[in-house]
Amino acid sequence: MQTKKAKVMLIQPPQLLFNKNFKRCVPPLGMAYIAAVLEKDNFDVRILDAYVEGFENEKPAGDFILVGLDWDEVRERVKEFNPTFVGVSGMFDSQDKNVLTTCRLIKEINPNIKVFIGGSYPTYSTEQVLKIEDIDFVVLHEAEYTVRELLNKLLNNEDISGIPGLGFKQNGEIRINREVKWIENIDELPMPARHLLPMEKYIKINLPHSPFSMKNRVTQMVGSRGCTAKCIFCTSVKFWGDKFRVRNPKLVVDEMEHLIKEYGIEEIQWDDDNFSLDKKNCHGILDEMIKRNVKLKWATPNGIAVWALDEELIDKFAKTGCYQLSFAIESGNQEFLLKNIKKPLNLSRVKPLLKKAKECGISVHGFFIIGFPGETMEMIMNTLKYAEETGFDSVSIHIATPLLGTELYEICKEQGLIEENYDVGKNIFKMANITTKEFAPEQLKQLSQEYMKKINESLKERDPVLYEMKYGKKGTVPEKITA
Repeated sequence: MQTKKAKVMLIQPPQLLFNKNFKRCVPPLGMAYIAAVLEKDNFDVRILDAYVEGFENEKPAGDFILVGLDWDEVRERVKEFNPTFVGVSGMFDSQDKNVLTTCRLIKEINPNIKVFIGGSYPTYSTEQVLKIEDIDFVVLHEAEYTVRELLNKLLNNEDISGIPGLGFKQNGEIRINREVKWIENIDELPMPARHLLPMEKYIKINLPHSPFSMKNRVTQMVGSRGCTAKCIFCTSVKFWGDKFRVRNPKLVVDEMEHLIKEYGIEEIQWDDDNFSLDKKNCHGILDEMIKRNVKLKWATPNGIAVWALDEELIDKFAKTGCYQLSFAIESGNQEFLLKNIKKPLNLSRVKPLLKKAKECGISVHGFFIIGFPGETMEMIMNTLKYAEETGFDSVSIHIATPLLGTELYEICKEQGLIEENYDVGKNIFKMANITTKEFAPEQLKQLSQEYMKKINESLKERDPVLYEMKYGKKGTVPEKITA
């Protein structure tokens, strides 16, 4: 048997959750893709998802709860495996403190362990993160090949300074290679290493991205990377590059069949930024599902772009098991939507496509955001009324949040709408952090909660059968459906 190159542990830290949020629990596919690439290159890899492993363990922390294994248990898991390298996931700004605590804990165990972190948070605050002694490297943007090259060069004592998409320290100085070498053909990537994850735990918890699932055995998939829109609030605009890349439909459906066979999966939730942007490829996936008679329910909880939909696609969605689409609308004000939010959506397309979806038996959820700079209270109320009157079965009404790496963050900084030393740990879509002359944070919180509850609860009278299908299985109470 061939000797493994080195031990690599990939860690998802415990998660800090806003205590009014619905708990969700999904496999960390990003780490599973990295693990798959490393295993193929003969590394000995282990994934520790400290969040799912301690999902029932909750510790109050002000407006938040800390969910996951306690830190002593994380420490013991790392010591037991004794890795040479540890990678820590920092996908979200709001988890910055847990990421840093994890890195510090690893260095306390063994200062010789090389620690790298990746995800949205370190990608957009690279220099600040690299000032921290416990972090050796930051992997920017797309991580699979960068991590593989970094670890191989470290093992061989080779120069790492030319690796694209890497932040590192050299002779006491911070160096960052901002240029990224994107994976042009994402079909090269192996399937995510789900065998390294406690898949049965995620399935039994059954609180996926869209927690009101139709089936009991649910998991996530991606069929593409990126989005060509330039929405000012979205980190994905830059994170995956400005080129939309798709997977071969045959490989996508191969993965579906693998999930059915290996894990008994009954439902897929697409986590693509825009599942249907390449219509030809999307049709290809659906046609392949029909050809192979793949029986799955599916939904798009990450949102789907209405500008990339048509009636022919919706018909085929229904034929292949789609039960819910999430329309990413954001605003009921057309001019503001195009010029300020920079979402390329013509609102006149919404009602006909919503009607078509319902005719096909597909439920439609709407995403909205209020509280953008330049937005008036009248415009905010227009959006809320639009959400209420257009005919969505359910809605999520978020509050504009200045995430690191977004144009919105830069606008808020330039206009002095957030504090100078803004705490990115507050970057939660239900916490209002932007103050303008037009609105105050408390107003936004009250309005978003009031309208979400009113619209979502009204489904009980509008369509009691759908209400029971969506919420009854989980034993949902009214507070939950404002999630």
